[in-house]
This record gives sequence, structure tokens and C-alpha cells, in this order.
Amino acid sequence: MFNRTSLHIAMLVWGCIFSLIAALCMFMSRNFDKEKRRWMIAMQLVCAILMLCDALAWGYRGVEGARTFLVLYFSNFLVFALSDVLLGLYHGYLCCCLFRDFSRQKLQKPVWRIRLGYGISVAALLLVIISQITHWYYSFDSHNFYHRNSGYILSLVMPMLGMLLDVSLLIQYRKRLNHMMFSALLSYVVLPFLATVALAFYYGISLSNIAIFISMILMFVASMMEQNENLARKEKEAADMRISVMMSQIAPHFIYNTLNSIAGLCESNPAEAKETTLAFSEYLRGNLNALSENDLIPFERELKHVTYYLTIEQKRFGARVKVCYDIQEQDFLLPALTLQPIVENAVKHGLCKKKGGGTVIIRTERQEGRICMTVVDDGAGFDDDRTGKTSDGKLHVGIENVRTRLRDMCQGELLIESTKGVGTTVRILIPDSHTKREKE
Repeated sequence: MFNRTSLHIAMLVWGCIFSLIAALCMFMSRNFDKEKRRWMIAMQLVCAILMLCDALAWGYRGVEGARTFLVLYFSNFLVFALSDVLLGLYHGYLCCCLFRDFSRQKLQKPVWRIRLGYGISVAALLLVIISQITHWYYSFDSHNFYHRNSGYILSLVMPMLGMLLDVSLLIQYRKRLNHMMFSALLSYVVLPFLATVALAFYYGISLSNIAIFISMILMFVASMMEQNENLARKEKEAADMRISVMMSQIAPHFIYNTLNSIAGLCESNPAEAKETTLAFSEYLRGNLNALSENDLIPFERELKHVTYYLTIEQKRFGARVKVCYDIQEQDFLLPALTLQPIVENAVKHGLCKKKGGGTVIIRTERQEGRICMTVVDDGAGFDDDRTGKTSDGKLHVGIENVRTRLRDMCQGELLIESTKGVGTTVRILIPDSHTKREKE
């Protein structure tokens, strides 16, 4: 028959299990922000160990024997120590939520309060270690019963100081969080604080640890909801980017110029006019198909789209646009409309702005576990600031969209090097994990 102690231990064990499940779910959530994910996994794992140790401490309390004493000694020590470790992890997660996404805006951070939060956690942990020698916090009698000692109040004061510090950060920067995340983060302070106050007058159940577990679950739920919102937003942004890139690639002036070229060829060279018309048709088809692409596509398909575009431009500009292909690797996947906007920039902003034109080289190869696509032109170039901006401050067409889609869809990178009057080199790096072999 269950008594209060048995029910209490069962709650702690279930708390341990739920925290382990939460840590596993977070570990498997690959699309979650990496730093926040690490903090959350660490908190859930420490919480799980804390719940298990507390269950052992209560389960073996009052059971005589030398081995039992060792179990009680280490389990109680870990309960106190891990509570302070968890306080430091929570402080780190809180700071990550409040300041990580705003670091690029170069906003000032309360550095001294951030460091003080970690300092309080470390100081509290050191006091727990010292108390094992001095017995400030607790001790065991000859029957292995746990007893609070005169310094126990200090084990409550130190975490409260850390919590008050975190509350000051949470309230001051609350506008950086959504309502659900703010409430979840606040629960870690409010619930254990109320439980700690209750423990000062009542003893017999681990109210503070159960409160910590509840707040951990609330933070986990808030994190998963935030992840879902971020994924939904990224999907919408990706769709908007696809539309933006597609519209930029079929700008009215490009259609007008292409049709004029076709009209001229109809009289001078009907065969080339037909070839250009077919290339233009396939080019438009590729852009329209990109609107419905939510996944990565084979490189061969993207390369074919590029060849249609270059066929049109070579019909328009003749020998001013020369192309060289060096395709060593093609068994990989990439976002739709990744290579074509880069090649268009090479032609439009590089070769066509240089008297006499030039050559664009398209190369793919495998480098250090990554697929490297390189587009090199010996055109006009621009002042290199590594972002893709021209000297007048305008972004090349599609560059930022390509960079963002590479990062979000396949953890890829886009690097630009350019020298005015010499030319431009664009490198696209895609992890080797996005090969067709592994996808299939």
C-alpha cells in the first residue's frame, strides 16, 4: 500500500524519466538553435539526475547499514550540488535566450550581472562541498536519518540571490521573449522560490525539487513551441525568397531583351532563333518549377537550368560571354536557384560591365568533406567587403537570398572574393552529408 513517502518517491522517479525523455527529444531536434539546444539538454539531464538522487535519498532514509549510509551521503550531496549546478545552467540558458539573437545588433549586455550569476552558482556549489566537512547544512544520525543543521538556511539564501539576479534580467529584457517563453523562464524562479519558502516552515517532501522539475518541463514545452514557430517562419521566408529570386530572374528587361534577340535571329538565323526560344522556354519553366520546390534538388537539374540561361546570354552578347565548365562532382543536392543567380551576377555585373567581356568558369569539386562549387569571372569586379555588396552599397541580385537558403536548408556557406578591375570568385560550400547517395 502506498504511503506519502512512496508516492513522493514515485513522483521523483517519474520526474527523472520525463526529464530524460525531454533531453532525448531535444537531442533529436536538429533544427533547434544549437547553443540553446545544448543548454536545454544539459538542464534536462542534470534535472533527471537530481530527481533520481532525491528519490534515493528519500528511499534509503532511516535504513541502517554502512552501505546505506554511503548511498545517503552521496545522494544527498548530489541533490544539493546539482541544484546549484542547475541554477548556473538556467542562468546560461536565460542569457542565451535574452542576448544571443541580439548580439549581431551590437547591443550592450549587462556583463557584470551575467558574470555574477555564474559566480553565485559556483560559490553556492563550493559551500556545498565545504559543508560536507563542516556539516553546516545537514548531518546523519546513527540510524541514518537526515537532519538539518544551523547553516541550512545558507543553502537557501545563495540560490535565492541567483534567482533574484535572473529575475532582474528577465524583467528588464522581457520584450525580447514571447509570452510563453517569458512565463516558462519565470516559472523557474517563482515556483522554486515559493517551494523554498514553504520548506522553511514545513519539511517532509521535496517541494523545491518538484517545483524545479515542473519548471523544466514548462521550459522544454516553450522551447519546442518556439522551434515550431521558427520553422514555420523559415518556411514562409523560404517561400517568399523563392518568389523573390524567381521574379528577379525573369525581370521585364531580361524578357524584353531576350525576345528582341529572338526577333532579330528570326530574320538572320532562324535555326538559332529556334534554339534560343527553346532555351528561353526551359529557362522560364525552371524558374516557375522552383516556386514549388521545398526540398533540395539534384545538382544536374540546377546545372541544366544554368546552361539554358547561358545559352540565351551567349546568343545576345556573342563572344563577350565565354563559359568554361570544370565539373568534377555532381552527385549532390542543393536548394533550387542557388547556382543560377550567382552565374547571372557574374555575367550581368562582371562580364557585361567590362569592355570586351570575359570568361566565367563553373567548377565543382570535393574539398575536406564538403562539396565546393566555384563561380569565377574575370569581369569588372567590385570593392570586396565579403558580403556581396557593390561599391554603391547595392546587393547583387539574389545573393542574400541564396546565402540564407543555403544556411537554412543544408547548412551551406557562400563566400565572395572580388577585386575591382580583376574579377570575382564566389564559393558555395555544402556539407558532404547532402550527397544523393545518402539522401537515397
